[in-house]
Amino acid sequence: MSHAWVTKPGEQHFVQALEGEAQRLYAEVLAIEAAGDPDACRICGRREPLTDEHTPSKKAGNPMRAIKLAIDDERTAETGEVTWTDEFIQGGATTLSLCARCNNSTGRWYNPDYVTLAKYCVPFAQPANAEKLCDVYLTVHPLRVLKQALTTIVATSQPGLTERYPHLRAILINPEKVSSLSPMRLSLFLVASRVSRSSGVASVMRAETGSGRLIVEFSCWPLGWLLTFDGEAIEGATDVSEWSEIGFHEKLDITFKVPCQWVVSPYPGNFSSPDAFAPARPESAP
Repeated sequence: MSHAWVTKPGEQHFVQALEGEAQRLYAEVLAIEAAGDPDACRICGRREPLTDEHTPSKKAGNPMRAIKLAIDDERTAETGEVTWTDEFIQGGATTLSLCARCNNSTGRWYNPDYVTLAKYCVPFAQPANAEKLCDVYLTVHPLRVLKQALTTIVATSQPGLTERYPHLRAILINPEKVSSLSPMRLSLFLVASRVSRSSGVASVMRAETGSGRLIVEFSCWPLGWLLTFDGEAIEGATDVSEWSEIGFHEKLDITFKVPCQWVVSPYPGNFSSPDAFAPARPESAP
């Protein structure tokens, strides 16, 4: 069964051309999933009772109501067109993927600085700033922000991510661990409207080049995060990977530019504007 699907009508002929690259990436996704235990904590790997975790915390913008979209694999394979299912969520988005120890520890160590950044960025994460660069000037512990973003990405991705990439586990389980993310890179953008998007580990293909890459996105207004696996950052977001090499106790005045992006498409890393999804208007008569 093919795992390469097109997202635009009339482009089915790309599937065969991209199949080899798609299967290479899909094999890595399978390796991540095979390494994991769905009943174990996705950070520490211990088989302990898992707890509900708000992802992100309510203070960081987690809405009380959300709609969760997911690709219906079976229906998509039957029709050859990407088919989505939706689920209405009340009380904020949560995951049952971390043990109480990791849930509480990471929240205590990392979340306060993450909330500080999220609240600071609220005035900038607005439709009027979409597709623009916003100037951020903030005093914060950068490492803690990065580790909270990674915690949420791990918690909402497939089991096995920290087994397949153990340096992620080492970074998160020890608050004072300073280490390069390589070959991964973490990038930040602002979300222009009050929406969220979470992909887990997914492959994205470029028909024009025949190449693809694995990425993970977790976005919840006002902050969006992209984790890449190939040593390259992603266009349209600000690479903050160097924050992983700043000390846990270093509180810095950080100054950088962050793009504000639309999150309208269901596909990770796609910043297309709402106009791209608007129905075409009929041409007026002469």
